[in-house]
Amino acid sequence: MCVGIGAGLEIWYAGIPNMARSRLLHVRCADFEERFFRHIDYPFKWKRHTDPLESEKELCLLIDRGILTLLQTDIYFLPYFNSDVHFEGHIITVWGYDGKKKVFFVTDTERKDVLEVPFDKMRKARFWKGVYLDIQGNIFAPEKLYVPSNMEKTIRRAIKTNSSALMDDSDEAKGICALKKWRSEIPEWEHFKDWKWTARFFYQIIEKRGTGGGGFRSIYAEFLKEAEYYLPEIAACGLAKRMFEVSSAWKELAIALKNASKAKKADFSETHAKLLKVEKLETAYHKEALSL
Repeated sequence: MCVGIGAGLEIWYAGIPNMARSRLLHVRCADFEERFFRHIDYPFKWKRHTDPLESEKELCLLIDRGILTLLQTDIYFLPYFNSDVHFEGHIITVWGYDGKKKVFFVTDTERKDVLEVPFDKMRKARFWKGVYLDIQGNIFAPEKLYVPSNMEKTIRRAIKTNSSALMDDSDEAKGICALKKWRSEIPEWEHFKDWKWTARFFYQIIEKRGTGGGGFRSIYAEFLKEAEYYLPEIAACGLAKRMFEVSSAWKELAIALKNASKAKKADFSETHAKLLKVEKLETAYHKEALSL
């Protein structure tokens, strides 16, 4: 439900000049949290800091008051990720801390247990100038949250917002346009020096990296199924069924990419076919969703 109200689906595909990797992919919107709070009519704004130690003190004071906090971090410095790459847009929730052990207690994507992050690691994770974002102790601590009074209106707005964003053709690197651009470039992939890495990484982004599988589409389909209770039109339009089909198509694409990454010679013919299927199903779903 949170992913849906946050209009969390996105497609972003591009090659960035001077990057070590040939191509990058993202399948979840970058401002999911902001969209979520905006759709439940709660003001959202990251609070930034200049001093890591002062920011750490404020965080502890918020926890002492019993206020849950969202932090923007770089996964490279979070010990449980054991990552060798930087990604500075990752959001975690902090529930507590131990002043003697100098650790924070956090929860994170698809990890059932409460995790420990040492104070020094957390400071580094929260203050990092990366390629995409310059995070400076970004923190959001809502005093009080509530269920929207009109869930039907909230859900309808969120669904149409998400589909409008994906159907927007003003940027070739985003949405359905990104799928078309990716498909047009597939013949070039065999010339990438890092074609194996690129294919493997794209597979991980779609299927493994916190998505719940299917490029976040499996989770979104579950949202649509739950949302039928509040908005029966979703069932009448068959949106949940359509999105489960979209999710399955993304899974097929991910497997094709994984297989391609294992091959001795670059061959992305299967990837091209699966990508075309994703493009057609995504387009059909979003056109239908915009009719709500």
